[in-house]
Amino acid sequence: MTEQYSPESAAPGSGDSAPDYQLYIRTKQVEQAWPTIADWPLSSRFGPLLVSFELTLKILQESLDEAAGRLYVNSGQKCESIVICLNLQLRLLTEFASRNNMGHPSKSMGHPSRSSGKTMGVPSVAMGVPSLGEEMGVPSSMPEGTQGPASGESVWGDVMEKLARMSQGERLCEELNLRYQALVDALGFDLGLAGKAGFDYDKWIKPAQIHDLYTPDRRAEYPEDALFVRVHQVCEGLLEAMHVELRDAEQALYQVDYLAAESRVLMTARFARSLDAVLSLLGEMSQTEYAPLRLAQRDINISQSPRWQAGKSIVKDHFWLFIQQLKNYGLDPFLVMVNHREHVVEHRLLQAFKRLSRTMQESLSNHFLLMQNIQGSAEVGNIDPDALSPESAGASPLLPELVKAFDKLTLWTSLKHSAQSGAVIRKLEEEQGLTGKYKRELPTEPSTRSRILRTIDRYFESLREGDRNAWISLFSDPPYLEDPKGSQPAVSRQELDLRFRNLRNLFPRIDSCEYQILAEGENSLQVQWTIAGASFLEEIPASVTRDQMFHFDPNGHIRMSIADWNPEALADQLLDQHREAMLDAIGRID
Repeated sequence: MTEQYSPESAAPGSGDSAPDYQLYIRTKQVEQAWPTIADWPLSSRFGPLLVSFELTLKILQESLDEAAGRLYVNSGQKCESIVICLNLQLRLLTEFASRNNMGHPSKSMGHPSRSSGKTMGVPSVAMGVPSLGEEMGVPSSMPEGTQGPASGESVWGDVMEKLARMSQGERLCEELNLRYQALVDALGFDLGLAGKAGFDYDKWIKPAQIHDLYTPDRRAEYPEDALFVRVHQVCEGLLEAMHVELRDAEQALYQVDYLAAESRVLMTARFARSLDAVLSLLGEMSQTEYAPLRLAQRDINISQSPRWQAGKSIVKDHFWLFIQQLKNYGLDPFLVMVNHREHVVEHRLLQAFKRLSRTMQESLSNHFLLMQNIQGSAEVGNIDPDALSPESAGASPLLPELVKAFDKLTLWTSLKHSAQSGAVIRKLEEEQGLTGKYKRELPTEPSTRSRILRTIDRYFESLREGDRNAWISLFSDPPYLEDPKGSQPAVSRQELDLRFRNLRNLFPRIDSCEYQILAEGENSLQVQWTIAGASFLEEIPASVTRDQMFHFDPNGHIRMSIADWNPEALADQLLDQHREAMLDAIGRID
């Protein structure tokens, strides 16, 4: 199985600054604050999350206390941002506490294609394997040994009292109370934050010890230190709970239980969203007070967290495992997406990975922009220059294989339906009277045969050479290219540019582009031509033949051109060849 994160293991690529990060953020003390209750499946999640929740409450309390003395702070906007973070965390806790969100048992969890009623001749995994939801069922009553008085140390009560006095504060309090009540309902017992007896929150979470994790020795000189440290401590708790979720995702993948894996991956995506919201609180810091901190701590940020680094690696490993399992059945992400009605659960899991990748990527990009805005220029020496480069983690895809699969799907879909979609658009424009831009009068003055032949020869030569500008220059102004016949034509230089790029996207490598003249007119040519080369789909060799009519103006430029061919047939041919290649690969492995 994938090697999961452990606090003792250093993250790959964390660099020399990782120990500084852990020392300054006090990650070991944060880890020691995460409580556990024996035989309570939710404990590994609830401990870190409740600690993070209490720390976020402390951020809100300090923000409310300091707003009056720091007039430059927009207290309403800042506090609302913190309330958003608290709501997201309460939602995570609620979803963990809900049995319906702990993984969905599947009645046909052999090879996932069984959901469509087809097994493809592959033996299924044995039935009767318990789902994650069954293994981790949430108790209907509070765990033993946790009963106690209502919370007296949590800052919840103080925060709610002070928040209610703010403008819009009553609304924010109502949002938090409603979200908290949903958590209580899902758990089946009260944590005691709202003053009711129940869960011994103070004994389990120990808020006083958590709040003391930040020592205010620098507070007088650098008042923003507390926000910086607490935000990162909150993130450590969210990341820890995320790692628990990823371990469950891995277990589901090894059981080929793709519906359970989907649930876990989607939950991880929610963590990434919550993490992004918490990190965004750093944008509320004053740059004049933040700058000394950054100069002192240099490049310490969330990317230095071993948990963060390990999390990215684990997600990539899980997706790699999923791809390998697909290959065992002659599939890959592209084939799953093309045949999504046949491979339903695989497609759902792919979509879940897509959401996770997008959410984590947004978080990385937002953090990248945050560093740009408040850390200043790299020349000052306060950060790692690579952190702000376009090639940094914030600018590169988390799952490049998934991005490539969607690129292929886009090209294939465009090819498959280009004639149909073009005809639909053309028909709609005709009904709305918008086709006047397509009207072209055929040339009445003849051109010389030498000019026409020179143009047509250069037309295919520029295609072979990939010379887009030369190809576009062969058309008169305004141009007209209908490709395929009956579809929406290109009637501008920009549209011609797009058509050329699309052709080169379909054939990244052109081996030959030959033509023969079928018929000649006074200022027209009917040409049959064939293009062959490596296609966009795994470089599968492909060729396509078109019959194309050219009309020329007196100067030998192309006045109008209509190409007659079947894009759908080429798309089907490529798909069949790719599917056969994947199945052949299984035979070679066997």
